[in-house]
This record gives sequence, C-alpha cells and structure tokens, in this order.
Amino acid sequence: MIKGHAKRVPEDKLIVDDKPLWYLPHHAVFNPNKPGKTSVFNCAAKFIGMSLNDQLLSGPDLTNSIVGMLTRFYQERVALAADVEAMFHQVRVSPDDYDVFRFLWWPNNYLDQEPVDYRMEVHLFGTTSSPACSNFALRKVAEDNIGEFD
Repeated sequence: MIKGHAKRVPEDKLIVDDKPLWYLPHHAVFNPNKPGKTSVFNCAAKFIGMSLNDQLLSGPDLTNSIVGMLTRFYQERVALAADVEAMFHQVRVSPDDYDVFRFLWWPNNYLDQEPVDYRMEVHLFGTTSSPACSNFALRKVAEDNIGEFD
C-alpha cells in the first residue's frame, strides 16, 4: 500500500498458530487538506471484552514535558523545536509482531468482493505502546549520531 506502511499478508502466512493474531477495525476519514491520509485504526475496539491496547504495555513516558522544554530554552542562546511528521509511521514494528496489526481491505473498495488480509508494519496512532516505542527510537537515533551531529 502507499508508502509501504502496510503490506498484503502472503498466502503462506495467512494461518497463524505460533504467535498472537489480531484484526483491527478501521474506517475512512477524508480531509481535503490531507489527501491520501484516509484510514483510522481503532486499537481500543473490544472483541469479546478485549482490545489490542489491553494486551500492550505503555512503556515509560519519554515525551518531553512542556515545563522541561521551557526551562531548557534558558540554557543556551538558541533553542530548536521540531515536529516529526507521522512520527509513529516512521518507526517499524518488529516482524514478529506484524500479525497483531492485521486488517481487512476490499480490493478497489468493492465491498461485493472478498476482503484481503493486510498488516501494518509501522506503529499506529492510538496504540498504547506507540508513544514509548517512537520516542525511544528518536532518542536512540540522536544518541547513535551524536558524534556527527552535536
């Protein structure tokens, strides 16, 4: 699919019995100012009283606090702030976990056809674990490259 965030599940991987499997409900959201950004996955949707988010750990809160950011503005002459576009989609999920991010997609949006299994390969907005995973990845990249970009 677009940008490689989701891929069709290979025929030989449709049946899973050695690891967790979850199908995410989704719906389309259309915004003329954001063409191509149309699917919203509901990781909190419950099936038989359980959701994907119920099964995930949130991890530590690695997000910078607003107080901490404002305090650091006084430490140096120049301050820099940034927003990473689609941050969660910049961080890939471990291949062992792809199958908990499955969803059904109807080819060419024809609901009279059989749906096809797809799975996300990146973290999703609304998933309990995404903020910690994405912030960890961002900090790790900064740490790994501190010698090149101080």
